[in-house]
Amino acid sequence: MAARLDATLRAVDLVRPPLARFYESLSDEQKARFNAIGPEPGHEGVRAAGRSQAEAEGACGKAKPGLIDLPIGQIEAVVGPTGAQAQALDRLREASSQAVGILQSACPQVTAQTPVGRLDVMRDRLAAMLNAAKTLQPVLNDFYASLNNEQKAAFNTLGREARRPG
Repeated sequence: MAARLDATLRAVDLVRPPLARFYESLSDEQKARFNAIGPEPGHEGVRAAGRSQAEAEGACGKAKPGLIDLPIGQIEAVVGPTGAQAQALDRLREASSQAVGILQSACPQVTAQTPVGRLDVMRDRLAAMLNAAKTLQPVLNDFYASLNNEQKAAFNTLGREARRPG
């Protein structure tokens, strides 16, 4: 996941300078028409035309299930950590909270009106997601490494039930 986020972040960094140059070359009327081009109403995670600022901020501030919202209680129940493993799980719980904080702090306070501004907001969110992943990865690796083979097998089954069709 971190590699994909990093690649996407690099792509945004490549696209931004020519987009900014193009945007600055437009007349005011062309800029206004370009600014009106945006996401279709109803797409999650993006402020669509007609949605209020409060609605957009509320969507950003909600929990991020599957991304950072680790099911620590479920992990604990399935794996049954021993003393040292329980300490590693506590560190994972703390890292998960830090990662959520990182994402929350990158929640935009205003909605960008220009394509370049929207790209900048996207870049900030991607950078926060990458930072959150980098916060979690070593702690999760340490916890997983502390498990015996039976516990690893149990851990590896987490989430499979949710992914199974009906």
